[in-house]
Amino acid sequence: MVEWLPAIVIFIYLAVVLYIGIFAFRRGRETGEDFFLASRSIGSIVFFLSLFATNMTAFAILGSSGAAYKQGIGIFGMMATSSALVIPLTLFFIGTRLWAVGKRFGHMTQVAFFRDRWECSGIGTFIFAVTSAMLLPYLIISIDGGGTILASLTNGKISYPLGGAIVALIVMATVFFGGMRGAVWVNVLQTILFISFGVVAFAWIDRHMPGGFEGAVGKIMGDPSNDPTKPVQAQARTLLTRERIPWQVFLSFMLIPLSSIMFPHMSIMCFTAKKVTAFKKTVVLYPLCIMAIWLPCVYLGALGPSQQSVKEQVSANSEPFKEWLEYGAGNDPKGKPTAPELTAALEKFIAAPGPKPDPKATPAQLADAMKAGKAAIAGKAAAASLLADVRAKKVEPLEGVHRLNAIKAPPVQAAWGRVAANNSDSVLLEMLKAYVPKMLAGLLAAGIISAVMGSDCHQILALSTMFTKDVFSYYGGGKKMGEKNVVHMGRAFIIIINGIAYLIALGRPPIFDLAVTYAFSGFAALSPMMIAALFWRRSTKWGALACTAWVAAWVAFMVYAEGFQHYHAGDVLLHLGGTPVVFMSAVGKLSFLNFTPVVPMTLGSGLLVIIASLLTPAPSQPTIDRYFPRRGQVVQGGVLRRQTAAPAR
Repeated sequence: MVEWLPAIVIFIYLAVVLYIGIFAFRRGRETGEDFFLASRSIGSIVFFLSLFATNMTAFAILGSSGAAYKQGIGIFGMMATSSALVIPLTLFFIGTRLWAVGKRFGHMTQVAFFRDRWECSGIGTFIFAVTSAMLLPYLIISIDGGGTILASLTNGKISYPLGGAIVALIVMATVFFGGMRGAVWVNVLQTILFISFGVVAFAWIDRHMPGGFEGAVGKIMGDPSNDPTKPVQAQARTLLTRERIPWQVFLSFMLIPLSSIMFPHMSIMCFTAKKVTAFKKTVVLYPLCIMAIWLPCVYLGALGPSQQSVKEQVSANSEPFKEWLEYGAGNDPKGKPTAPELTAALEKFIAAPGPKPDPKATPAQLADAMKAGKAAIAGKAAAASLLADVRAKKVEPLEGVHRLNAIKAPPVQAAWGRVAANNSDSVLLEMLKAYVPKMLAGLLAAGIISAVMGSDCHQILALSTMFTKDVFSYYGGGKKMGEKNVVHMGRAFIIIINGIAYLIALGRPPIFDLAVTYAFSGFAALSPMMIAALFWRRSTKWGALACTAWVAAWVAFMVYAEGFQHYHAGDVLLHLGGTPVVFMSAVGKLSFLNFTPVVPMTLGSGLLVIIASLLTPAPSQPTIDRYFPRRGQVVQGGVLRRQTAAPAR
């Protein structure tokens, strides 16, 4: 019963969340604007809490700690610092303007705004298709995070598929019944929970970790692989310090937060504010809350490898490693080799010839060589014994971890490290299990899962809003069925899209990589289109089409190059004059002149918006005047009117 305590606490929390969604359903009205935008009535504090929760996902808590576990605390500088600076600026300069045009013209989605601003129909549908496809990975991240939390806290008694299904169903029910109002009310509770989580977990683990934070940091700095004078090695875990982050990579991550304003769920949240003054508190408080969430998560994740018991549990629960043991280092039922690089490294190490003595060596050097030779023979024997036992399916996960760690051959350790780190997203949960009492661990895990669910609610609702308004109603479905049935259509779409995301999440994609590669990079590259629509009179629908097509092509290429692994580390895809331009980096990630893909994607989309707009006809003058009124003109109720003189006093 005690082992189930964290899960019981989480289930109580999930029940509260579900009740809030049902309560919001009772307070709502069966109209599209109320279900999808809560009648544009969200006040300042609730708006900030909900907007912040909307942008905090499993990526911010599990993904950041998992990335820090593999690469070090430098992840905080790359992601959190840039987010704390760029996101508030985008909300202040772009979010407020988006709120104003939404309030003035009644827009409920980005696509509705683009269609009206640029007088486009089919292009708007294309934008809907691309943004929906790129938002899907975000939904997958949330379900992945929920399944990981419940499976880890119950030591597998609740399986990952079941845990993901539980979270997905609760989120779906909350949005299905409560709509935007339910999602916002739930987010108030969730934001308070996961902000409190970081402070409490940080303080408690510091007091109960062996040696405290000071001892853990000292152990990390004493590791030879973390010597700051040495460059980062491709396959070894070394601290990702400021000196080791290439300036091209750091600059690339400064562009990632531009995605925040282009995420459909964030844009739709901007439409819900009652007054523009709601953005003021958000701009001030956002950086502080970013620090309160990211700093504890990244720091605890970076300390994970220094805690032997935590490191062993993370490694033992790695899915590729468990499959490697389960299928005897052979093929899974689908015929795919299990952890092939680990098997290959062990076989190569076993077959390698032993060291040969140097005939010019001194007696002392010969003695050292003999010791090294004995160690190599012992290591080979251990590797051969382990591989034989694995193939006979006689090895348990923790036993396999110990035996692999004992084989000191660098190629074996490099291959083993890549396999073991596959489960790095669970390091924060393993820290809770190791150093926090089960009751408190359950409460803290509820804080983590609240971040997962807070964003998931809005993402599902955003996709539902977009489909209902930008496709179903736009092409005549709303007129035939009426307002109430439009809401029913939105609810039906919630069920469909949630089911698709769950099925994909069963493949357990890595949270950090999935978010940065596809979701963040793609939406950041679409930001020039939003900026052009809001601030440039001369921008056209053809510029928007060029931008969207460019981003879609890049995302498809990244899926081809990285997702399906047609290329490998070091492969050059494009070079000019012998200089690699597009290539796979040392860790197998797509690079453009050492920048991440977000740089060419964003710069290219900005140039295409400008060039295509200048080469094509502008929207009609009445449309331009509605969005950029000239002196003496005013827009009232979405209609352009000539400003009348003030009455004489």
